[in-house]
Amino acid sequence: MPRPNPLRQATFEEFLEQEAKTQTRHEYVDGFVFAMAGGTDYHNRLATRFLLTIFQAAEEAGCEAFAENMLLKVGTAAYYPDVFVTCEESLEGVSFKKTACLVVEVLSDATEAIDRGEKLLNYQKLTGLQAYVLVSQHTKRLEIFRRMEDGGWRYELTENGAVRLPCVDVALSLGELYRGIPVG
Repeated sequence: MPRPNPLRQATFEEFLEQEAKTQTRHEYVDGFVFAMAGGTDYHNRLATRFLLTIFQAAEEAGCEAFAENMLLKVGTAAYYPDVFVTCEESLEGVSFKKTACLVVEVLSDATEAIDRGEKLLNYQKLTGLQAYVLVSQHTKRLEIFRRMEDGGWRYELTENGAVRLPCVDVALSLGELYRGIPVG
């Protein structure tokens, strides 16, 4: 499913200025501003549990983990990933980051095609990105796109047990991630 019609055109600077004044979040792609889809309680639980699992390890590695309210600028696009880790220098009052070593998106019916297509292609342009993780809300499943040493990408599907996450070097238990969430 392609993106719905954009709300308006803007420069990136105009977009940032508008984002600072509104309570509604938007994404920015190639000069166009798009409204973001709403989330469910399961979406929120999965993103929060993912963040809680990696937060301490990110700090110990000298990095920062963010959830949902920090923009990640990728070329001519800017997104609010559900969770991401960046090791770039922390500056007070910055409204976006330019690097990430781990990006996580919780899939929803409204955004799955964008997460698998546009965002996958854009996130892979981040030179320091080690993994892009897609989290299903409907089944106990993680899909991980890992950067290989030669710069290529390897796809992994995990449906049980635990998975080791790069960048923060943490094992994420699918049982704990999906605890209390009715998945098929």
